[in-house]
Amino acid sequence: MNTMKEAVKESTTLKELVTDLVRNCPALTVLLITKEGTVITEAGDVASLNTTAVAALVAGMFSATREVARMVGEKQFSILLQQGEKRHIHISLVTDSAMMVIVFEDYHSIGRVRLEARKCGDKIAQMMRAGAGQSSAQGDALSMPQFKEFALNLIDQIFATKK
Repeated sequence: MNTMKEAVKESTTLKELVTDLVRNCPALTVLLITKEGTVITEAGDVASLNTTAVAALVAGMFSATREVARMVGEKQFSILLQQGEKRHIHISLVTDSAMMVIVFEDYHSIGRVRLEARKCGDKIAQMMRAGAGQSSAQGDALSMPQFKEFALNLIDQIFATKK
């Protein structure tokens, strides 16, 4: 099927873009996720990171922040920055339905991360708009009720106390 080949090609190219972003920022990890919390693609050090949980929690956080934006008279905030002692998370809205999450070390410039994120985000947005007519969204594998149930179970597992 031709659209399946195009979907695989688009996914590979998105993967290449986020892999380049890991090098250019430099970042530890980059995730491209849907607003619903589904991982579209990832790059960098993801072996020790539960990307599914991070994506679901970031999507929830972004949704809550959107409501705060509305309360103060904005449609939404397009960038969120979470700063820790050693690591930071830069979250940016790439399209109406996708976000980019960048995890980076404290000693890297936030300005550099923002610049590289903007450049990469523009390329990703162009690709996603070009492929909008294609049936290539990986997040369509689960219906919304199925995904909500999956996400709730996953969050329960993450925060469950170990015996």
